[in-house]
Amino acid sequence: MMDLGELVFVTTNEGKRREAEAVLGVTLSHRGVDLLEPQTLDVHEVVDCKAGAAFEAVGRPVLVEDTSLELLGLGGFPGPLIKWFLASVGAEGICIAAHAFGDTRAVARCLTCATDGSESVKGEGVVLGGIAPRPRGANGFGWDSAFIPDGRGGRTYAEMDDDEKNAIS
Repeated sequence: MMDLGELVFVTTNEGKRREAEAVLGVTLSHRGVDLLEPQTLDVHEVVDCKAGAAFEAVGRPVLVEDTSLELLGLGGFPGPLIKWFLASVGAEGICIAAHAFGDTRAVARCLTCATDGSESVKGEGVVLGGIAPRPRGANGFGWDSAFIPDGRGGRTYAEMDDDEKNAIS
């Protein structure tokens, strides 16, 4: 079994690195490798591809992740393509799109994979929620200002402090 201390977290997103360290309670060895991602709505396919490419690039056990934001009014789109959706329309565009289709429910999904090249271990976290009418809050990164997790008083991730967000994300 792999030891968390021997893993290299491969990501170019500093927000994700900081969040992972806070959630895990450890400082992770880190490498910023820009990995090619298949353009698919299957987050497992994305993570499998990233894990293989990261191990090949780093040459030692790695940890990768992919985060998906599934808008139920859009049939789950953009899902793992959220990085590109966010880059093109921003958090405001996510809010507009969700509200335009009349169903603002959303699923935030994070899938991680640790691999040593022969064995892989995955973990998945899912948070149900919805999309705000417009972005709110100054904390977090990415689409945090658009996503309202269920059971948190209608606040977006970006309206929460790091400890509260990390406890549920």
